[in-house]
Amino acid sequence: MEMFAEHDAQQKLGERLDESLLNHAKALSTADRPQIVQVYGLQALAEIHCYLKTVHQFDPAEVEALLQFNDPLVAASLCWEENSHEYSFPICDLLRETGAKERLPLAEPEPPKKLSVREQLRSAMKKARQQLAPAERPRGDEGR
Repeated sequence: MEMFAEHDAQQKLGERLDESLLNHAKALSTADRPQIVQVYGLQALAEIHCYLKTVHQFDPAEVEALLQFNDPLVAASLCWEENSHEYSFPICDLLRETGAKERLPLAEPEPPKKLSVREQLRSAMKKARQQLAPAERPRGDEGR
């Protein structure tokens, strides 16, 4: 189950990265007279986007960290600019080193999704199982 949650989070990050790049491109295209430096900025974001989507091997902590930001692509860009590691891109370390949480807007918390009755039951059963003391848990060889 945990593997599915990680996959869902990574898929969500991919969607947010796509949305971010498209929003930056749209903002530039609707500007009256874009400046060359803005075009280069969009190019830099596109390169980071491409790297993140095609090359970078995310670990779950990196996905979770980037999803905390309103614009995860800008957060990754800040990390990219400040990265002094020659052969790696340790996003979590770089977010801490750059003070990204203090410098960039954080994402609004998502409202909890409405669970079906079946999902509510599964969740309640899972919580109950986790709260049982080890001595109270049924053993595999005992009758139920």
